[in-house]
Amino acid sequence: MKMRWIAVAALLGLLVAACGSDAGPSEVTFDVELIEIKGSTDGIAPPEVDPASLSLGYRYKQPGAVDPENANKWEVSTYIFAPGSMSVVQGDTVTLRMFGVNGDVHDVYVVAPDGTVAVEALTVNRGREYIVTFEASQTGHYKLLCTTHAPTMQADILSLGG
Repeated sequence: MKMRWIAVAALLGLLVAACGSDAGPSEVTFDVELIEIKGSTDGIAPPEVDPASLSLGYRYKQPGAVDPENANKWEVSTYIFAPGSMSVVQGDTVTLRMFGVNGDVHDVYVVAPDGTVAVEALTVNRGREYIVTFEASQTGHYKLLCTTHAPTMQADILSLGG
């Protein structure tokens, strides 16, 4: 039993040392997919407000448009970045390797915490990979945004102080 406690104490010591070390900035890569999520039902009434009027990122097919043989079935969908949140340490070089799965066109860019543009706008097309890199020079929330499906298609990259 005493050996187990010694092993636990040694492991905790290593963890504390690793967390407290100043290794400096890192290179961090995230694989980001641009996807569409769909859901359909005939079990509840359709929404009173067309979801597409709330955001360019929402889609809506009215009852009867989804399945001509089921006049009550309707469908909604939304475009998202996956993952929707990421974290880095201030000073890290961040690479976003983006792949367009759904949606023919996505116009995307990254905004820094102070509102400046960290990555200039680029068009991401379905079936293609795009790689962008920036330095997380500020602490706070960087936003990965798609203007084609705004305001709901966005991801958050939290930059923590080093």
